[in-house]
Amino acid sequence: MPRTPYAMGPDGWEGPGLPQSNFPSFMGAPWIPCREDAIRDAGARAAFLGVPFDQATVYRSGSSHAPRALRYVSEMFLPYLGDFDINVFDEFRLADAGDVPMIPADAERSRSYIERWVSEILRAGAMPICIGGDHSIPIPIGRAISEHVTGRFGYIHFDAHIDCQPNFAGERFTNWSHVARMIELPNVDPRNVAIVGARGALNPPEQWDFVEEHGIRVYRMREIQERGIEEVVREALDLVTDGTDAFYCSLDSDVVDASAMPGTDAPEPGGLLSTEMLRACELIGARRPIALDLVELIPAYDNPAQISLRLAGYMILHVLGGWATGGERIRG
Repeated sequence: MPRTPYAMGPDGWEGPGLPQSNFPSFMGAPWIPCREDAIRDAGARAAFLGVPFDQATVYRSGSSHAPRALRYVSEMFLPYLGDFDINVFDEFRLADAGDVPMIPADAERSRSYIERWVSEILRAGAMPICIGGDHSIPIPIGRAISEHVTGRFGYIHFDAHIDCQPNFAGERFTNWSHVARMIELPNVDPRNVAIVGARGALNPPEQWDFVEEHGIRVYRMREIQERGIEEVVREALDLVTDGTDAFYCSLDSDVVDASAMPGTDAPEPGGLLSTEMLRACELIGARRPIALDLVELIPAYDNPAQISLRLAGYMILHVLGGWATGGERIRG
């Protein structure tokens, strides 16, 4: 499946993915409709899906612009990953399934569309790579997975914030509540839920009470610093895959230290280094998640070099690289 041509001249010449030419897709991947039959016909094993929804954020909005911005930045990524010696188009037949339609001021209807669009990708046998959007999008994504998976599934959540708020001023569907909603699904056991990277001053006492009451495993940054990212992530992945048929991974951009990820909803100091995050992504990919999301990217708060968006793109690529190689890089 060739990349989408960026240019076609009057003599029939098709450009080989030239940057800043024509309209962008993620890494120049072919645009396909987000329908089960179209995804199957394309042979895609992974599909990029924009989820431009930020109607449920309790802090800074603007993450609805991330899918378009990440497509633009990804023009500078080549499909060949030297660290893994793979070409992501050859390996995954990567496709861009466009954006889920969002209805202004109708969050419930928008969530229903997210669930339907993700379900199409899952039924086609591909991994949805969902780019938010705020961190409420795992709620409808989780529903889609719950309907698709026959047995239990696990949930691993990388974030500075534990997001276990049962409700926020009475509202149950916010970017602070997705873990609380996830464990309400009939095939999610809280013992198969892990939160990695928690730190900072935006985790209120009632949320810590919630994780203790339900037996959810939280790996704070202090534990990661003591034990190392490799040991912690491997243990967390063992936990979410223990007795489950699948697992879903949610990556909040603010799990990364604010120095490397300023363009996010709630940037926090003291987080993962970019190298630690990329290694975590490789380990995640090696376990082959059923679905992946990357949320809370806000292009307006990124610096002129777009370092947050660039790191986000690399996070996706390292998940794919880990999937293809079992998490082992080429050495020498």
